[in-house]
Amino acid sequence: MITTFRRRSARALAVYALSAALVAGGSTAASAAPTPTPSMTHRAASVTVHASPTTVKAGQQVRFTGRTAAGIRIGASVRLQHETNGKWTTLKTNPTVKEGNSYALTTRPTTKGTQHYRVMVGKTHSSTVTVTVQ
Repeated sequence: MITTFRRRSARALAVYALSAALVAGGSTAASAAPTPTPSMTHRAASVTVHASPTTVKAGQQVRFTGRTAAGIRIGASVRLQHETNGKWTTLKTNPTVKEGNSYALTTRPTTKGTQHYRVMVGKTHSSTVTVTVQ
């Protein structure tokens, strides 16, 4: 009976020691693993746009420049869009993303007033840029 008690106690002690080692080792392994940070996660594709000049006379040229990032390939088509009555329409331009992830294009707005533009590369679009046409 004492032998059975010793065996059970020895097993219980072994299970306890193994459990404690696994818990301690598991928490150490978990804390050693890096936690994802924004720089380690996949960034979404992006495109920027800048207009120059931002105030023009009707028919005067406006140059749009910008950069792309995160998965937009060199040679991708860049589309200039103009907002009319709350809808975006694509203007007839045909620039592409160049070496260094940059692009440049021009247009000559003829409608007077505040005009809103953006660029699209694939399904990714830039923020809106405003041009005042006098």
